Amino acid sequence: MITTRFYHLFLGVVLLVLTACAAADPSLEADMSPATSGIAVLSWDPNTGTDLAGYKIYLATASGAYATPIATTPIDVTTYTVTGLAPGTTYFFVVTVFNTDGTESSFSNEARTIIS
Repeated sequence: MITTRFYHLFLGVVLLVLTACAAADPSLEADMSPATSGIAVLSWDPNTGTDLAGYKIYLATASGAYATPIATTPIDVTTYTVTGLAPGTTYFFVVTVFNTDGTESSFSNEARTIIS
């Protein structure tokens, strides 16, 4: 019997909304437990605001080397499962929130995990 363990990355996303633009950096845990089976399960606290549209999730294999988001979720979705991660690799994650005009907050602090 194969047991698959999932570890949650809790992304504590705390934002201030100032005059129709997403502002302030989200906050998340700095380290995740080692993930297995090539999967990382991300979750974060929901944000509130009248014009928020969703979240963008970023992944990198080097600290701070974020480019294009790997996923975008609606504002009412606060989890995301990343699959296809390579064993022995360290992955870094950040999240942002964006509003209905497309304005995006700064990156959250960085969380990381090593796939085992």
